[in-house]
Amino acid sequence: RSGEEIVGHVHSGPQIDERLAFGRSGHIYDLFVSDRYRRSGAGKLLLSASLEELKRSSYLTVTANTYRLGAGWRLLKSDGFEEKKICFSVGRTHHVADRRLEVMRGIREDLRSVFFEISSSPEVLRSQLSMTPSELFFTLNETLDSGGRILICRRDEKAVGILIYSVFEDLMTYNLLGYIELVFVMPHFRGKGVAKKLLSFATNDLSGEGVDETFFECVFDSDYQNWSKAVGMSEFSILLEKSLQQ
Repeated sequence: RSGEEIVGHVHSGPQIDERLAFGRSGHIYDLFVSDRYRRSGAGKLLLSASLEELKRSSYLTVTANTYRLGAGWRLLKSDGFEEKKICFSVGRTHHVADRRLEVMRGIREDLRSVFFEISSSPEVLRSQLSMTPSELFFTLNETLDSGGRILICRRDEKAVGILIYSVFEDLMTYNLLGYIELVFVMPHFRGKGVAKKLLSFATNDLSGEGVDETFFECVFDSDYQNWSKAVGMSEFSILLEKSLQQ
């Protein structure tokens, strides 16, 4: 406040989905300062108060979403937040790949058939998706239970790639949006257009249901981030994180 005038507010609390969180994790959902009071320190004051409240509530870490180089990003970076994940968006894509590649809808057994390969390198999963194999398997099974779809890319009758995606409703606009839960290509077939072929099939399938925008989230500064840029995805937002154990 400035006198009787409310000049800004902050909304923070527990992460909505703490299934995969290591310990208690808080999240800053919204931080707003009126135009005339920006650059006056009001944002920093609100952020500081929010962090202290979360720390008193025994949260170990806190996260916040924003976009790169904006006022929120600069505020969070100045307070010690570091980039953790990055979210991309993409519309309908079209890719002409190797004719020997064939994409088809899959079933749970297809996921099980490639999961050994996916989970054989736990350190890669951690660095690329910030998950352990068991966390990934739990998440994907829950996605499939909720209507998620599997795509399998085959070459010469062998599964060489998999993509799992779902549809959700934007709570503010009520528009249908797509979300890519996982895209994985067998090591020997990377760089051959498999992932692009899967992405093209998925976005075209979603477009037929009225979905104009699809999202994909991965670890910041990972191979998945480089792939997302290479296939034409646009950077949408960044998740930053700070430890409260200092």
